[in-house]
Amino acid sequence: MTQPTFPLSDPDQIFGNEAAEDEPYEILASYAVKRPEISRFLDASRSVQVIRAYKGEGKSALLRLVEGSLAEQNPTPLVVRSTGQALSPSLQSDDSDEWVRAWKANIFRQIASEIGSRLNLAFSDDAISLVEEAERNGFKSRSFVSSIVDRLQSKAVPLERTRPLMSSGEALLKRWLANGSPVWLILDDIDQNYQNTPKKKLKIASFFIAVRQIFAQVPEVRARLCVRPNVWASIKPDFEALSHVEQYMVELSWEEKAFEDIMARRIEGFLRRSNQWSEVVQSLSGSLAHRNTQLVSLLFENPVAWGGRERMRPVHVVLHTLSRHRPRWLVELCKLASVEAERQRRTQITLEDIIKKLDEFGQRRIADTVAEFRSQCPQIENLIIAFADQPERFSTDQLLQTIRARVLQGVHPKIEGVLGSPGPREVAHFLFQIGFLSARRDEPDGRYAHVSYAARPNLLRATTNIDEGVSWEIHPVFRQTLRLKDVESKSERAQAKKRER
Repeated sequence: MTQPTFPLSDPDQIFGNEAAEDEPYEILASYAVKRPEISRFLDASRSVQVIRAYKGEGKSALLRLVEGSLAEQNPTPLVVRSTGQALSPSLQSDDSDEWVRAWKANIFRQIASEIGSRLNLAFSDDAISLVEEAERNGFKSRSFVSSIVDRLQSKAVPLERTRPLMSSGEALLKRWLANGSPVWLILDDIDQNYQNTPKKKLKIASFFIAVRQIFAQVPEVRARLCVRPNVWASIKPDFEALSHVEQYMVELSWEEKAFEDIMARRIEGFLRRSNQWSEVVQSLSGSLAHRNTQLVSLLFENPVAWGGRERMRPVHVVLHTLSRHRPRWLVELCKLASVEAERQRRTQITLEDIIKKLDEFGQRRIADTVAEFRSQCPQIENLIIAFADQPERFSTDQLLQTIRARVLQGVHPKIEGVLGSPGPREVAHFLFQIGFLSARRDEPDGRYAHVSYAARPNLLRATTNIDEGVSWEIHPVFRQTLRLKDVESKSERAQAKKRER
């Protein structure tokens, strides 16, 4: 196979932007993984769909891909894209009804403005009238778009025509009016900079209540939204109306093979943009799985020795673990390792390059984790740092004793949902929930598997059999930064000495 050239010193060229919302769409489309959720979000029969995922798991990318797919439809539907920050009401009220009405008014105003721009009309003073029209409940009998257009074209609302109405625009408008075509509302970053305060909770909760009321009143509206799981868990218990929104939630997660797909797509995208694809594609397998492995192996050492006893594992499995299953963190780690590979004058990124950057990468992940979960526990940074220089793996008794001796002696944390001062088990459960700790189940044949919080949320909560036989590991991404002791290697060395005797 022809070996392409990769500019390892400039990894942005290879891997693209870490934040999908900042990437030019044509570049994003060149490497984006086509998730099955995209089809679900493009289904016009679904009024509301909400992506529930953590930072860096692909929420913004999915919403942009949905928007791009809508733009390619013929006729092009009306798409209103915005952010929570842009649409957020400026209120000081503690009245949830006022917040709901304000959110609805701002959303309707944004839709009306978008329709006005599609009609090539400039309007300003009529905005309040349009919002008042939109807020009425009588849109089930006729199209919402039709109602807004009627107001825009009415003599009672003076409008300034900026340029002649194009025939294509007229045809599009007729299709809207005839078919009652949906208005697609795509909103990102609703929970940006969330803090666990009554006002922030009210602001986010009232938004979701407003959206649900909008599609009940205005059947043409299709809302596509996102929220972080920890934010949703924080606001849901305080607002009964949110129980009706739960049914629209879609979980976003990434399996190991999906990470190989991400890496292969990024490499293919670069090869296409750098005009090297034609030289490579002829040598690629017709099997998608084998093809992905071939593409990853062009840039990365693959497979690599990982997991004790020098076991060989595909490099995407290692990166899936080290990035905590988050695509944004995967790209960031690949970029750091790429620069290190260039410094070592290599032509490929090796496992050594990845490991050398784990200290720097781990410091960033601690900062991210603190920022992401401080709303649930203001003392979270102290909880994490308290594990420095400790073993990387614990039995349940060892874990609880370590928290009792090293954490709770110097830190008095407050954890959302825990009444009073949390004990060792509540602290351990919180650290498991946020991904700092992983549960590990060892099999008799020497194999092991990790158990996620999503799979077993009741671990450490039950009054009997609190751990179901698992042990606990601090996630590998934190190990170098916290200078953790390698229990696996120590145990293997001890076994080797016994065999020598």
